[in-house]
Amino acid sequence: MKNWQAHLRRAVTWLLLIGGVLVASYLLFLKPTDVTPHRVTKGVVLVEALGTGSVESRRTIDVSFEVTARLVQIHVDQGDHVKQGQELASIDNSTFEADVALAEQEVSLAESTRQRLNTDIARSRAVLKGADDGLNRIRPLVESGAASEEALEVAEERQKVATAELARSEAAQFEGQEAVSTASRRLDRAKTALARTVVRSPFDGIILRREREVGDVAVPGAAVLRLAATDTVWASVWVDETYLDALKVGLPAFIALRSDVEQTLRGKVARISHEVDRETRELLVDVSFDEVPEKLVFGQRVDLRIELARRTDVVRVPTRVVIQRDGQEGAFVADGGRAEFRALDFGKRGRELIEVTGGLSLDDVVLDPSIAKNKLLKDGQRIRLKAYADEESPR
Repeated sequence: MKNWQAHLRRAVTWLLLIGGVLVASYLLFLKPTDVTPHRVTKGVVLVEALGTGSVESRRTIDVSFEVTARLVQIHVDQGDHVKQGQELASIDNSTFEADVALAEQEVSLAESTRQRLNTDIARSRAVLKGADDGLNRIRPLVESGAASEEALEVAEERQKVATAELARSEAAQFEGQEAVSTASRRLDRAKTALARTVVRSPFDGIILRREREVGDVAVPGAAVLRLAATDTVWASVWVDETYLDALKVGLPAFIALRSDVEQTLRGKVARISHEVDRETRELLVDVSFDEVPEKLVFGQRVDLRIELARRTDVVRVPTRVVIQRDGQEGAFVADGGRAEFRALDFGKRGRELIEVTGGLSLDDVVLDPSIAKNKLLKDGQRIRLKAYADEESPR
């Protein structure tokens, strides 16, 4: 009786052990693993460079005066739109107006002197002509004995004096002309200094900051206003250096302002930096707007996508299904309830989709290789398909 009970216990133990092994084997090797399928589709693959940056103007300047004086007027404030040539601010010009008046008086006096000297030259020329005519008349008379040698000497002396007087008048006229030129240049400088008491906008733009107030003393080089041009507005963004070879001026871009994330603005690559930041390994790319934003605020943050390449009507799969296995790049494909790794040929690679140039058809189903945290599918593993990633039912 006791032997029979011992045999029974041993038989139950073995049955439980074998059952456990069978259950474990099923769970480990026979039970299908739930996997997420993805369709092989045909369509567009975009290769894009991403970047972040800010809205900037190509030209931003500090508006200042070239002379020192007290500010008497500031006609604009920050946020104001201004036109080229528009008066922005002015300083006390009383001293400069006095300098212009004095210089104008000097020019007037120099002109009067020059006119008098011109009259002297005309008179000197007339006297010299009379002396020349008298000398020419008396010479034949002396030769014929009708006039004395003394009369000839007097005529010659008169002609020499007249010639010298004309030379003196011409020299005085030259000095008078130089005096007029000098006074005119002094007047031009005075007018230029007077004009510098007013600063005007060199281009159409927006006042970014007002640095001074009426009553302050304007000093050469010290900013009164900060002005940004609106003729060339672009997004200056930092892009990873890995995109350098593909970047080209003129490539289309899509700009999203952080202040209005629902609106995407179009633009084009306008300028590419030739220097990479040593720390971030990024380079600066300037993208011009096709249409300047209505609410233009310089310095606001932007997110940018630059379209580097576009492939249309190509076979494509999600980039996340692509893995490397034994030095080959490919994806797992559903095959008769099992996962089969298949080496594939790829073309253009986008952020979410990648072009497949060989190894797949539209009837294939590719699998997400991740089945658990830090756990991947294995070749030949039994699988059970979940709903497709787009929540459509499997084909």
